[in-house]
Parts: sequence; C-alpha cells; structure tokens
Amino acid sequence: MSLEDMPAATPSDNTDVDMPSPSPEPPLRVPAELSEDIVAAVDFSEIELSPELTEAPHVVTPVGVLPLEPSPIEGTLRKAALRVPDEIEEASGFSLFGRRIKSMLYSTDVAVIRNANADAVFAVYPFTAQPAITQALLTAAECPVFVGVGGGTTQGKRSVQLAAVSEMQGAAGVIVNSPASAEMVSQIVSIVDIPVIATVVRADDAEAKVSAGAKIINVAASRDTPTVLRQLRERFPTLPLIATGGKSAESVMETIRAGANAIIWTPPSAQMLQADMMQRYRKLEGEGEHPVPSIDPISAGEVNPLEARSDIPFPDDAIDNIAAEPEQKTGFPHFFFRNRKR
Repeated sequence: MSLEDMPAATPSDNTDVDMPSPSPEPPLRVPAELSEDIVAAVDFSEIELSPELTEAPHVVTPVGVLPLEPSPIEGTLRKAALRVPDEIEEASGFSLFGRRIKSMLYSTDVAVIRNANADAVFAVYPFTAQPAITQALLTAAECPVFVGVGGGTTQGKRSVQLAAVSEMQGAAGVIVNSPASAEMVSQIVSIVDIPVIATVVRADDAEAKVSAGAKIINVAASRDTPTVLRQLRERFPTLPLIATGGKSAESVMETIRAGANAIIWTPPSAQMLQADMMQRYRKLEGEGEHPVPSIDPISAGEVNPLEARSDIPFPDDAIDNIAAEPEQKTGFPHFFFRNRKR
C-alpha cells in the first residue's frame, strides 16, 4: 500500500496527542485622556427627602418634646438680654479670620454691647473718632468690634492714623463714611492688616473703593438699600455686603434676599429699655402683682425715655408733689428749698 492509498487521520484517531493552541494576543492598552474642562455636578433640587431625615432630632422630656441639642448656658443674673432678630440667622454671613459673622450691633453703649448676643459690633458715632472711645468699646465687647475712623468731617492723614491706632488696640476692622475718597481708602489699606469697610449710598460709589482695597461694602441707602444691594451683588458676586435691616422682620428678610451677607441691627438704647421696664413695673404694681425684672426690646423701641423719667433719681411720689406745688418767683419749686437753712 502506498502512502497515497492510506486513509486520512481523523481527530478521533489522535485523542492522545495534545495539539498546541495559539497564544492569545495581549490586550491593547490605550492611555485615557481626560479633558480639563469636564464639570461634574449633582442636582439635588428635584430630590424629596423624607421629613424624618430633614427634621432635627427631638427628645421627650417632662415638659414636652424638645429639640435634642445642648442646653443653653446662662447665668443667674447675667444673660444676653438683647437678642438680635431670629430672621438674621437666614443670612449667609461672611468669614472674618475664621469667624462667621451674620449680625452686627449698631451701638456705642458699653452696657448694651455687654448684654447683646450679636456676632460683632458696628461702632460708628457722629463725633470725631477718638482712641479712648475705641479702647472702651474693645474692653466691654466680647466679640469683634469694627470702629469708625472718619471719612466725612475727619479725613486725610488723621483718619489714616486713627485706623493704624485702632488696629494696634485690637479692632477687627475699620469703617469709613461715604464721603471718604478712594485715595483715602487706599492709604488705610496700605498700612493696616484688618479689613476696611467702605460705606456707600449708591452702587456707582463702590467701584473705586473696591478697587482701592475695601474688603466689605456697607450699604446705607435708606429705602433704596435693597435696590443698591441687588446692583452690587450683580457686579461683585463674592464681595461681602452689609446693610441695616430695618425694624420689622419683613424688612430684614427683604434686605437678606437682596444680597446682604450680614445685617446691622440697631438695638433700643439703655434709656429706652429702662423706661419700658419702669412702665411695666408701674402697671404690675397697680394690679397688685410683684414684677420680675425683665427686658423687652420690642416694646422698648416704642418708648420715649423722657416721658417715663426713669433716669431722674427721685421717687415717683416726690416728682408728683413737685408738679402739684406752685412755683416761686424764681421759677424753682418749693421742694428744693423746704429744708434749706436760711
């Protein structure tokens, strides 16, 4: 039999022979290229969370269901009698040396400053700035104090020197009035390492002062404050803006929605608080009750301290007797001369 006549081999005839399989080719590795302008964001605005996940935790106590949070620490006699409106908490605030500031107390009364819970003090007064006044405010305050250094009547070199002295005394920032020029702002910025607050009454006034180095803009445009705030927020999206919020909760919220990061709150004066307290004392005494000392800043804001006469060191019955007795020719009541030796 020749080789051509032999049958062809089939796979079943070579079961004991292992045929080598071709080795797979290694995968092709291509380096990934990422574009630098890819922006990834997650929008949670359309996601509705369960109320159990959004509400603050509560706990059942003998007096009812209360929020589960640390108990406030208050003294027996000393408390934060003047509390800023709750609506100010809706403001975003601005960061000053790592401290978040949402509320600023517009006062130079050390008694009011010592008994208020504002995040900072906005100390501007209608007199020439004096280091002695600044030192008194810094001694009384337990929070950052921003002090005025002029810009209207006081300008030029004196304002620059006052800013430098205020920084050395410990002020958190200095405030210049709206007439202050951009050049004066630039001079102050060049010598202090604390923020300069520039006051403006129009949006156009802020451009030069911000370019000069002002870190915060105080809007003092009266009824036009919300309008000016909106204009400034469009021009300076990240610039801290502060403004007065008015007396009502609605005006505070309107100021915040217009773009204010912090609200300047004007508290009632110590005389107004004392007058309101004395009026409530008299009312409770007339009803046969023994009043407990308390302060109501809301009602105190509507009181004329001269009408209540709380600052006169005479009892009420003595004052009434003086008013009832006839006056002598000199114009002074008999009360002042009754026990006088002649």
